[in-house]
Amino acid sequence: MNNIIYLCITGLSLFLLGMRLLTIGLKHLISKQLKARLKGLNINPFIGLLIGIITTMFLQSSSSATIIMVGLVEAGVLSIYQVTPMIMGANIGTTITAQLIAFRIGTIAPILLLSGLICTIIKTKNKKLFLFGETMMGLGLLFIGINLLGEGLQPLQHIIPLQRIMIEVGDRPFLGILMGFSTAAIIQSSSTGVALLQSMTVSKSITVSAAIPILLGLNIGTCVTTLIASINLSRAGKKAAIIHLIFNTLGAVIIYPFLQPLNKIAIIIAPFNLARQLAHSHTLFNVATTIVLLPIFPLIVKCVNFIIKDTPYSFKK
Repeated sequence: MNNIIYLCITGLSLFLLGMRLLTIGLKHLISKQLKARLKGLNINPFIGLLIGIITTMFLQSSSSATIIMVGLVEAGVLSIYQVTPMIMGANIGTTITAQLIAFRIGTIAPILLLSGLICTIIKTKNKKLFLFGETMMGLGLLFIGINLLGEGLQPLQHIIPLQRIMIEVGDRPFLGILMGFSTAAIIQSSSTGVALLQSMTVSKSITVSAAIPILLGLNIGTCVTTLIASINLSRAGKKAAIIHLIFNTLGAVIIYPFLQPLNKIAIIIAPFNLARQLAHSHTLFNVATTIVLLPIFPLIVKCVNFIIKDTPYSFKK
């Protein structure tokens, strides 16, 4: 039992540290350039969606990407209309983390760690090299943490009370959504929650079908970070945060009736890889909800503008 606790705590700590370094490094590498290039740019919804996907792919955190987007609205760089598709794209971009973890490329983690360390200790005036090294170290620690976490969770599949809880969650998807929401709200990271779920599915502590509702909850729970970040912002910033919450909640509502078909599709795509099944499920439902909601996002924006009134609604292009 002590070994389980040690491996889980060590693995989770390294994962969180890696995610932190990765996020900080990439945020500093691209955020200033992103703001400079976006200002005054004519952004249509599809370009906005693509920007959201790419930004979150680099940051490896939908929360960080969305907070940056909220900041762009707050700074007057972008309008609510322009930033909403970006927020939708952020949900797709964050699924790359799960896909990377599913590849189980932890064997290259020491190489990433060493490369990053070398970049950070080289004495140079090039700050980007240091940030790149920090990013590589973060990625290396992330994969090492995931490997340790997987080893630590392996014995949990034999714990009877945990099995009963997971069976209950599998039978009642709504409980899974609540569990996912609570987890993401507490740890302030849906990516970490997804990584934990993948480790649990690989160790057979939970089935993929029981894990999918938790994924939906994680998607909603990650909005808490953005909402907290918007507390001291103007109404424009608050609008962007609320749109994030509405989009993720509507996404869960849309996908909820199709949980079993989603699970079956994931099994067909990756029949022998549990981690990849979960990663595909994560990607599929985020892509599906974006396809459904992107055409009606102006209506969502209009509703939010009606709820939080400050300036007249406009389709800024």
